[in-house]
Amino acid sequence: MIHASKGIVLRVVKYGETSIIVSVYTELFGLQSYMINGARTEKKTAVKANLYQPGTLLDLIVYHHPHKNLHRIKEAKLQYSTNFQGAEIVKYTIGIYMVELIQKAITETESNPELYQFFEESFMQVLQNPVRYLSNFPIEFTLKFAEQLGFGIHNNYSSETPIFELQNGNFISENDSGFQYTMPKDVSEFISSLVAKSTQVFPISGAKRLEILNHCVQYLRLHIPHLGELKSVQILHEILH
Repeated sequence: MIHASKGIVLRVVKYGETSIIVSVYTELFGLQSYMINGARTEKKTAVKANLYQPGTLLDLIVYHHPHKNLHRIKEAKLQYSTNFQGAEIVKYTIGIYMVELIQKAITETESNPELYQFFEESFMQVLQNPVRYLSNFPIEFTLKFAEQLGFGIHNNYSSETPIFELQNGNFISENDSGFQYTMPKDVSEFISSLVAKSTQVFPISGAKRLEILNHCVQYLRLHIPHLGELKSVQILHEILH
């Protein structure tokens, strides 16, 4: 059957002499794969290359069969005039991080419009906001992603419970023992401020920002065992000083 859906391109793989297979997180069907015939022919390369790039938001008309793993796209066009191709290097790098995280975390081929909406709004935040406001965005996105997946942080931070414990997702006393995965006290305070959407989030260095992001990714990894390593984290460190 033919359906209209929005989607976010996550991955593109060459297939045969002229075709590609595109992994797309769709609003209607969750994660899906589409065969694009002739996408690498000389006549179509420029147009197709612009459409099917990781992080691109598309309006799609697709042929979908519930019992197939590979589908086809009847029509595709950009949702917005802007995308990550040609964007500033900071925005491009953040976009690549978001794409890699989604691609490695999500395996379900089921409809989740709320999750799709979160992804779309997050990508647009990066594209539309000035770079100076995006330094902490990868951390914020990672924490909000965790919440969308059902293991958001319980923000019970206080002077009595200033240490974030990653397995249970809450804050514990410095005197509590037996916990293998905890964040340092200063990182825990920063995380609590972000979760609380505090206007008093203190400034941090690029090195500290990477440390916090690594802790956040570890938090996800404890709840998503198949997540694996994220290569884009180190690239973010080089870009977000």
